[in-house]
Amino acid sequence: MAIVDYSEIKLAWPTAGIPRQAASAADARRGQLGAGAPAAGTPRPRARRPRLPRTVVLLTVLHIALLLTYSFAFTTWTGYDEAQHVDMVYGLQHGAGWPAPGERIIASGIAATSDDFDRGRFAEMFQSGGRDNGAPPFAEIDPTPRDQRLSFDRLGGPAPVTDGRLSNQMVQHPPLIYAIGAALLSVLPGSSNWAYDQQVWALRLLNIIVVAPLPWLTWEASRRFGLSAPLAQAAAAVPLAVPGLTRVGATFNNDGLLMLSVSGLTVLLAGVLTGDMRRRTAVGVGLLLGLAFLAKALALPLVAVVAAAYLAGWARPRRSHRPGRRLPRSVGPQPISPRSISPRSVSPRLAGRRLRWSARRPRWSGRHGQHGPRRDGWTVPIRVLRAPPVYPALLAIGIACATGGWWWVRNYVLYDAVQPNGWATEPPRREPVLLPKSFYTWYEYFWRTIISRFWGGLGMFEPPQLSPVVIVIATTAVVSCVLAAVVRSRATGEAPRGHRFTWPRAAASGRALVLLMPIMLAYLLVGQRSYSDYLKYTQGIAIQGRYLYMGVVGLAVVTAAGLGRLLRGHERAASLIVLVGALGMQAAALWAVCGYYWLPRGESAPPLHVAEIVTVIGRWAPFPVGVTITVFALCLVIACVTVAEMVREARRCPLEEPGGSSGEPGAPTPLPAAPALPGLRPAGTAGTLLSPVQRPGPGQRPWTGRRSPARRWPRSGRGGDRDPGVVAEHQPVRPRPGRRRDDLDVPPDQ
Repeated sequence: MAIVDYSEIKLAWPTAGIPRQAASAADARRGQLGAGAPAAGTPRPRARRPRLPRTVVLLTVLHIALLLTYSFAFTTWTGYDEAQHVDMVYGLQHGAGWPAPGERIIASGIAATSDDFDRGRFAEMFQSGGRDNGAPPFAEIDPTPRDQRLSFDRLGGPAPVTDGRLSNQMVQHPPLIYAIGAALLSVLPGSSNWAYDQQVWALRLLNIIVVAPLPWLTWEASRRFGLSAPLAQAAAAVPLAVPGLTRVGATFNNDGLLMLSVSGLTVLLAGVLTGDMRRRTAVGVGLLLGLAFLAKALALPLVAVVAAAYLAGWARPRRSHRPGRRLPRSVGPQPISPRSISPRSVSPRLAGRRLRWSARRPRWSGRHGQHGPRRDGWTVPIRVLRAPPVYPALLAIGIACATGGWWWVRNYVLYDAVQPNGWATEPPRREPVLLPKSFYTWYEYFWRTIISRFWGGLGMFEPPQLSPVVIVIATTAVVSCVLAAVVRSRATGEAPRGHRFTWPRAAASGRALVLLMPIMLAYLLVGQRSYSDYLKYTQGIAIQGRYLYMGVVGLAVVTAAGLGRLLRGHERAASLIVLVGALGMQAAALWAVCGYYWLPRGESAPPLHVAEIVTVIGRWAPFPVGVTITVFALCLVIACVTVAEMVREARRCPLEEPGGSSGEPGAPTPLPAAPALPGLRPAGTAGTLLSPVQRPGPGQRPWTGRRSPARRWPRSGRGGDRDPGVVAEHQPVRPRPGRRRDDLDVPPDQ
């Protein structure tokens, strides 16, 4: 054995008889620096997408089952402005085109049945909470027999009504979802002769298909953001915990398309936040943002979200593995492959220069008794600087403007407003007057109303609604998890430093805030419009919790990340906890809906009258009673199966995935383990360069940072593998000429 100095050696990897390590699939997909170079003539392996877990599939199926259940529990025309949305489809189907604001009057065929809920015999119970004042619920009303329900054409056709009512205000929105609905009804054979409620349910089914992938998209966003498998599955269950979202998704409107497009956009931006600056990702971001532009005006501020995501992804600290976690002993310094570095991620001025790895020595984090040692590990090449992602950000925004921004430019050119008033006049207001007139009076009503309607917008407007206790518990749980993810967030690889400000911790918090930006922007827009109307009318107007649903995927990812930090080592129970809470929220919502609409007066316990409730709902449904019973039964069975699978998954799931993500937001993938070579180990890798620093035992003096790392272990006459200054004599070592430096140069041919 020979004692050598690190500053005078240069790694010389044997070139004969030892196979090179090929780049892993994760390196090939993400383009991580430091990936091993593939052998000559060896094709680069294809990146494998992670297999969709069975629990996520079951959560998606359960989500669809709940949507179908709500489509029957909420009878025809009980969705938000459902008659106006269907009327736009009916007009396009009969060649009415897209009229200007104030020119579209609802069709007679639509108004013949929808007026019962807007101004007819059901209006007091449906819109004013009249059940408490003696108005009969649906359970006491005999609906039109199913065989006597006529089609829209036979109920009056597309001719507008002539009673002087307000126009259809939905002309202020883009026509994409209405054009899709008109095309669907046109291709279905004989749909024009179907009963009106069957045509409406076909459009509801379209919206169900649109919002069905939300749990899967949430899981995909969580995995791209860096959450572990249990936390990603917990995030996938969060959309099921919002009964108001299920109600909106089960009826026909344009909110479903907005939720789908923004959810897909969040998936891609989660990858951007972890460093995905590829051109195809930017193209996908632009297409999805343009699709959101063609859904609703609420998507216009998302341009700021895209810019913030690219900025946060560029500014993130980049590390190759987590300190404090022992890597395999066979892992050594990996040579850099030129193909593993994206030319667009390197500054052109620095491209072509020789790359060197910076080998940092172990450092002490400060007070041994409180924090202990830490290890920075292998960092990115010191000569490689990432250029700001101006090109991908501008590409994404440009594609979005070309795809969907033209509609809002058209509105401004034609009507001198980005989103004109669809009524072309000021309609009468039915909301309560808020006195005394002050900002505090308005905000107290605004906060209480929007939170209640976010979790359980179950009526038009209230009742029915969720219990205030349920709303307070759900809101407190989500806010606590979000604060845990944002305030206490720290980058993977950063040692604990108390409450000091560090750039990695700020960057990790910033990435979580970017995911929360869609829901925060929607909240601000709704509040700004409501307060401006309050100053004009002294009423709380346009306070809709459903406008926040476009940011539910980002909220779910951040909530799951915070829940993982609160559980501290018990992450495998996170998905089960969220699922049980979601089922509890859905049970409370169905209790409120069935107790208000589908129970006779004098009854208030739906579990005691399940058979009667299902029978009454079946009488109002567009299909025979047996279909309603089957849907309800399947939903209950799927819920039980999903809970059983979650319990089984929680019992067998390890605390951490071996070699996988750490559960921290934006965690990079660690270096892949190199194949062990019998009888050979690179110099300096045995417990020194890549192994984490170990805490001194009782009675040992901690290292203060000024002594050599080799002095931390007891010396022996023979040396040993624990001695960082010992290199096997058969290990080829070449002294490096020139001045002494601490860097280990990797030969360029490796």
